[in-house]
Amino acid sequence: MLDVYLFVTPWGEQCMQSEKVMMDFVHNVDQKVSFQIIPMLNMQIVQNYLHSEANTSYQSYNELSEDMYHVILDYKAALFQCKRHGRNFLKLIQKEITTKNICYSKNLGTKIGQIANLDMEMFEADRRSQLAQDSFKADQQTASEMNVLVSPSAVIFNDDGDDCGILVEDFNDSILQQICQDTECPLADSISFSHASIAFPHVL
Repeated sequence: MLDVYLFVTPWGEQCMQSEKVMMDFVHNVDQKVSFQIIPMLNMQIVQNYLHSEANTSYQSYNELSEDMYHVILDYKAALFQCKRHGRNFLKLIQKEITTKNICYSKNLGTKIGQIANLDMEMFEADRRSQLAQDSFKADQQTASEMNVLVSPSAVIFNDDGDDCGILVEDFNDSILQQICQDTECPLADSISFSHASIAFPHVL
């Protein structure tokens, strides 16, 4: 089995694209996959987005940092209901913020939760809970333990072998192609595709 971790910023076009690429990979690879999307939040991530061309909504570091944190807590609350709900919620709220260039708000999180068909009573109870905050802290600790400094980054382990794994910084489609095709990659023999979709043709 493959353990796959994708570390992303709470929102942004590059991370949204990396999530799509990784989902294509997970859906098409022959091996069983345990997959987690882990939003990261640190001073560098906030500063990078604050001063990027993509940012047209935020002028304050503190406001941006707080909103990114709350998006992650909302995502964790959605994940508590199931992984599928959590990923769908994250995709929808990232798209809303990124494509419409709007700021996060609690009302926006509520609206996206309804669109994602969450149990809203449970979502409202969980989104600012200690459990969600502890889960966020655990994710940041995981990123630190895996030496993840750049977003988006992917960490892929092969549980069926000798726990070999790789850390891929600035993860994107072309880098994933190299991993799948490079015979010297420690995971190359662990990845195979029998029925890859049109969306993932390069692995055939």
